[in-house]
Amino acid sequence: MRGLRLLLLTLWVPLASLKAATAAQSPQEVGAEEARAQFTTTRVIVTGVVEGVTEFLPVSSTGHMIISDRLLGVDNDAHKVVRGVVDRKGRPVTLERVADDYIVIIQFGAILAVLVVFFARLRQLVLGLVRLDPAALALTQSITIAFLPAAVLGYLCKDYIPFSIEIVAVALIMGGLIILIAERFLPKHAAKPDEVLRLSWKQSLTIGLCQCVALIPGTSRSLATILGGRWAGLSAAAATEFSFLVGLAILSAASLYKVYAMGPALAQVYPLGSASLGLVIAAVAAFLSVKWMVGFILRRGMGPFAWYRIALGGAILVWRVTL
Repeated sequence: MRGLRLLLLTLWVPLASLKAATAAQSPQEVGAEEARAQFTTTRVIVTGVVEGVTEFLPVSSTGHMIISDRLLGVDNDAHKVVRGVVDRKGRPVTLERVADDYIVIIQFGAILAVLVVFFARLRQLVLGLVRLDPAALALTQSITIAFLPAAVLGYLCKDYIPFSIEIVAVALIMGGLIILIAERFLPKHAAKPDEVLRLSWKQSLTIGLCQCVALIPGTSRSLATILGGRWAGLSAAAATEFSFLVGLAILSAASLYKVYAMGPALAQVYPLGSASLGLVIAAVAAFLSVKWMVGFILRRGMGPFAWYRIALGGAILVWRVTL
């Protein structure tokens, strides 16, 4: 418990200092064309590939897109307000919000990929709901229960989630260590036919609560739900499939909310052509990633992802310290 408190204090002190410094600075105005100019062909291609490849891998797509934006030199200054642009509630839109919301909105590409890969399962689910089939109703209930905790907590905390590259680095390392511990100590359950159709509400809630941890950038929603599923007693195959289904719900809700909250500002800060290209690239990359991931995890487990996370997080911290 003392170690957890120390970790939280370590993260909170620099964050509090950053917020205090931010509040002391006066905002600057930039034109909408400056915000739109940042969506270069290079950026949308890189962001689309990064989002698509990493969304369903246990490595954190949000964390990787924050890193890629930093490497590409994207201006996400919270003190730069886009002149004359306000969201649905009439609040000024900053360059920080333009960059952060795009990270969520581009997830529409990953959503399209899941719809294609799991079309048969989703078609079965929809037809079952129309017929009031007990198995379809049970799966819908399980997805809803797993979806609600992160959806509610994410909505309540949406203005307090820090998109910091340092926090991403720490979360990557911590997640990698958790994978190694889980691979060593979590029991490996044998796969059963239609396992995801028979989840109890306790299993679904366990997965949903674990997913809440993924609100911290760099943690990975896929990691949280897969390990949560295995902790709840699912096989690796069932935990991975259920992760995709819950992800479809949570990603759809988050992306639609961001689009709704932006309101008329959406068309003013995001160029249609570039944004659409990013979505298409993300969809193709996510499709290939999902098709590959299931087989890889069943064959190799998540250990390789753990070492990748630890190496990447460590490299980022070293880079930040040597700047």
